[in-house]
Amino acid sequence: MKLLVWLLLLLNVLLLGYFKLSLPNEVGVQPGHEPLQAEKIKLLTAQEIEALPKKSAQAKEIQAIAPTPVQYNCYEWGSFSTTNLPKARNILAKFSLNATTEQQSPQEATRYWVYIPRQKSLQEAEARVGELHGHGVDESFVVMESQWRYAISLGVFKDEQSATKLLDELKTKGVDSAVKGVRNQEKGRASLLISSMSSDTAAEIDKLKPEFPGSELKQVACQ
Repeated sequence: MKLLVWLLLLLNVLLLGYFKLSLPNEVGVQPGHEPLQAEKIKLLTAQEIEALPKKSAQAKEIQAIAPTPVQYNCYEWGSFSTTNLPKARNILAKFSLNATTEQQSPQEATRYWVYIPRQKSLQEAEARVGELHGHGVDESFVVMESQWRYAISLGVFKDEQSATKLLDELKTKGVDSAVKGVRNQEKGRASLLISSMSSDTAAEIDKLKPEFPGSELKQVACQ
């Protein structure tokens, strides 16, 4: 009888050990906490790093190019006669710009102009501009206004001293045909104050100098 009890007890122990060994390990490894496999870690040489796939040139270019914020500033454009003022306003309207009109006294409107007198034709005027470039004079344009058509403007100034200085510099460069004169002394002249304009638009408007001789576009402090 005792032998039978011992045999049953031994059988239970063997069965318990069998089932415990055959059960899967319930405690799994959490994702992201797997043990490092040191044998698979490899340090790359400089040559191997250089051989890795590179980003395409287009992708690099797109990454490198960052949008530049547009700068807006205040400008004064003028002065204009009563005839040219509406024309100037129409130009600003094409750029969707608003401007306030500021009347100027004859003294405020006076400009000193350095220029080469009228040429016989546009072709002669353009040839003269080419000659000026050869003398190192890049700031010049052919005037298209009827009264001064085909004259060549070299600079417009508020004070006579600056105009005289430019005239002397031109003489040293061999430009003997340049002269100095007074413009915009008539009454009723006005300037346009533009409160918000980008530098790109200002550059486009500045190209219209030939249509408004004696005028200038300058950046001013916003009020």
